[in-house]
Amino acid sequence: MGLAHLLALHSLSDIGSVRLAALLDYFDGNAEMAWLTPDEWPAALQGLISAAALQSLQRERFQVDVMALYEKFLRADAKVVTRLDSHYPKLLASIKDAPYLLFYRGQLPSENDLCIAVIGSRKATAYGREAARFLADGLVKAGAWVVSGLARGIDSASHQAALAAGGKTLGVLGCGIDIVYPRENRQLFAEMAEKGCIISEYPLGMQPLSKNFPVRNRLVSGLSQGVIVVEAGLKSGTQITVNYALEQNRNIYAVPGSIFSPSSQGPLDLIQKCGVKLVMTAADVLEDYHAGSQYGSPVVSQQPLLFNMPPSDLSAEAERLWRALEEQRHFNELLGLLNMDAAELGALLTECELDGWIERLEGQYFIRKNIN
Repeated sequence: MGLAHLLALHSLSDIGSVRLAALLDYFDGNAEMAWLTPDEWPAALQGLISAAALQSLQRERFQVDVMALYEKFLRADAKVVTRLDSHYPKLLASIKDAPYLLFYRGQLPSENDLCIAVIGSRKATAYGREAARFLADGLVKAGAWVVSGLARGIDSASHQAALAAGGKTLGVLGCGIDIVYPRENRQLFAEMAEKGCIISEYPLGMQPLSKNFPVRNRLVSGLSQGVIVVEAGLKSGTQITVNYALEQNRNIYAVPGSIFSPSSQGPLDLIQKCGVKLVMTAADVLEDYHAGSQYGSPVVSQQPLLFNMPPSDLSAEAERLWRALEEQRHFNELLGLLNMDAAELGALLTECELDGWIERLEGQYFIRKNIN
């Protein structure tokens, strides 16, 4: 199969996986022949495309510079895998609309690797980010891959924690693999390409269009045996991933949060109305993939509950602060709760921040760090 011509076919706007597979099947897998004989496309795509759409494909073909596209691919430092290849992720291949072609950088998970998605809101709260980090850390220390969408918020926190723990993480893009989005994740992209994997089904140069992300979400769940929802609104992109996971017969988990937080309404709804398993540690998830499964017997550390173990040797004032910070709080709220003046509280917060168990957020908000 000529890779340059395969990339050219894949780059056509409305080709899609079904039509691309049909074309290649018609030409016995010869992408170069398929590209060079567009007059035979009507027979190859019979019943799969309208006459107008077919004419659009054929017109677009004349605008593609095959060798320029191939050279762009080489510069992207990426690899390609198709559904015909033995190392195409078998779990993903099992979904009904699996991409025919995937671009990737890094190392793909093997058939025996356990992959768990950790997903949630782009506008994550401090609690949500810390919960995502806590869970991702526990998962990779048990040998699992953490899968997410490389977006802001929960996704980025999950990927970063997996890497920090020395584990593997996989990011699914809603743009071409040669596009860094969001831009602030440039360093994260580079580290994941080196130590984990990034994947895209989109052609090189594809911009992060809003329509791409709901479609991308089916791959996040498709690549994973289970999906953990950390934070999400009732109507969100995370819910789209959950719907895909249900269609794909994946296990779904939800992290409990404050009943007053809009970011927790999605997980709480899943727990209350859908009977989704409530999880507070990685062990709660990993127990579903223990001995007797194809994934072997990962070493599951019995992680303590999130935020429930204070540092040792706290002063009386610091212990009161610890208890007050069971959730994110503003400086002014802490003044009232602790009955301290601003100078005293400021000094205490600075001392505890230097000790490493407080995180200072924007807008004079504070939260406890996960110190386990």
